Amino acid sequence: MNRDGDNRGACGGFSLIELLVVLILIGVMAGVVGPAVGRFLDSMEFKRQTGKIMAAVRYARLQAITEGTLVMMTASEEGGPVNLVLSGGVNEVRELELAEDAALELEPLQIGFSPEGYATPGLITLTVGERTESIFIDPLTGIPLLEDPDDE
Repeated sequence: MNRDGDNRGACGGFSLIELLVVLILIGVMAGVVGPAVGRFLDSMEFKRQTGKIMAAVRYARLQAITEGTLVMMTASEEGGPVNLVLSGGVNEVRELELAEDAALELEPLQIGFSPEGYATPGLITLTVGERTESIFIDPLTGIPLLEDPDDE
């Protein structure tokens, strides 16, 4: 209480209506931002999976060069997760840890990497839900590319 006996204004604060308005605004913003964050996270996961495939292709090329022998790469889905199988100079299975609904398609079914760094011209297509990414194998360098060189 102040000297006049009036206790109004002695302690400042927010009214119940002001607090409710703020809570409603926070709820509306969360409803708008939430789906966008979900789409962003899905996009990042898809890019991560594409990156894993490209790393496996680079690994197969590197093994062919370092071992000095032909390395063949195929996709294996045998009732389980999608893996890349390396054969020839290296016998190895590269686990990709893709999403459950992911599909991986190699065209041709086997892509070869030579000790000189050349590769069979190929296309690897990753499909997860409605998203699709195509990875082209450059035949001269054996390096995976995310863009179609024929489109230029």
